[in-house]
Amino acid sequence: MKFLLFTIILNTIIFCTEFDYFYKKKDTLNSIIDEYLLDGSIAGLQLAVIKSDSLLLNESFGYSDIIEEKLLNKNNIFRIYSMTKPIVSVGLMILWEKGFFKLEDYVDKYIPSFENMKLYDNQKLVKSKMKIRIIDLLRHTSGLGYGWSGNPLYDLEYNKVWTARTNKEFVELAKNLPLFFEPGENWRYGINTDICGYLIEVLTGESLNEFLLENIFKPLKMTDTHFKISHDKIHRFTSNYSFDNNKQNLKLVDKYNDTKYFNVSFHSGGGGLISTMNDYINFSKMLLNKGTFQDKLLLNETTIEMMTQNQIGDLYYPWGDGMKFGLGFSVVVDQESSLANDTNGTFGWSGAAGTRFLVNPKHELIVIMMIQRMYPYPNIFDKLTDIIHDILKINTKF
Repeated sequence: MKFLLFTIILNTIIFCTEFDYFYKKKDTLNSIIDEYLLDGSIAGLQLAVIKSDSLLLNESFGYSDIIEEKLLNKNNIFRIYSMTKPIVSVGLMILWEKGFFKLEDYVDKYIPSFENMKLYDNQKLVKSKMKIRIIDLLRHTSGLGYGWSGNPLYDLEYNKVWTARTNKEFVELAKNLPLFFEPGENWRYGINTDICGYLIEVLTGESLNEFLLENIFKPLKMTDTHFKISHDKIHRFTSNYSFDNNKQNLKLVDKYNDTKYFNVSFHSGGGGLISTMNDYINFSKMLLNKGTFQDKLLLNETTIEMMTQNQIGDLYYPWGDGMKFGLGFSVVVDQESSLANDTNGTFGWSGAAGTRFLVNPKHELIVIMMIQRMYPYPNIFDKLTDIIHDILKINTKF
């Protein structure tokens, strides 16, 4: 009993000392954020830093809507776009642990329309020699992409899938898409996790929204993570912007109270969720704690480790030296050559409106940034994480 009390007191002292030191040094972070706010690069920003399960920082800067000068606060709701992918990937792996499927299973076992996928050979569509496996969807080696290749043969077809009103309609359109390569032969970012979302529906007989609610959102107390915004929460929603390079200012893309997120029937597993900083903190804590959150087990430790390790082998990963991809996450595998300035094993992902997060298991560190600015993105997250590493005296290169 005395030892337990001593441990609690010691941990409290360490946390208070670390928090106090971090708080005193955070002016450098504030100055960087202020630069981006003052020059009009971003409307607002939220930043959270968790170290050893202790919340060192969770602050809001700027506006949730520029025109109305609505100040951003901790309860604001953001479009997290592709930061949906890690959540849906975790959802699918929950079913894998329960024996609903094997990672090496062909997708057409559960979605028969995927049996005859095709790809271009000398501008002629031919049937692919290989079939897509479920693991290919999770690690983006299926051959499916997005409609931004610059090749009209592909882009015109890929743009059609976004007319879907349900996940089933999306997959019915996706079955006609040309693959960029034979499944398993390369890595390409694409609509894979949207297919994973529908696969969850097929396997469970539930909607993706219902499954995520019962198996992830409720256990993790993610009370503000949804596929659409409800009217009682609209005042907490943020406006979304893009940056006009010619005029060097932000232009409105989606107004918080006049938004497409009012009416959503297609629950995109690849990018459909909205969420808050506090909700994503809970999700990230579960990942850092190897599948457990406040004594609730979502996934086994070995499953989290598998998801956050290199699963594409020697395949070329185009989005950063020293980086590879796991099952739903990018991961640092060679910290010396990586420009991410994170230690080996650090994993995370980002979203189309500039949201981004990382989890560093070695140093028990989580960093999450929420902004609402579409591509081109401001280079602020890397700057902030460099400063955070310096403040916490984390040497990422050794």
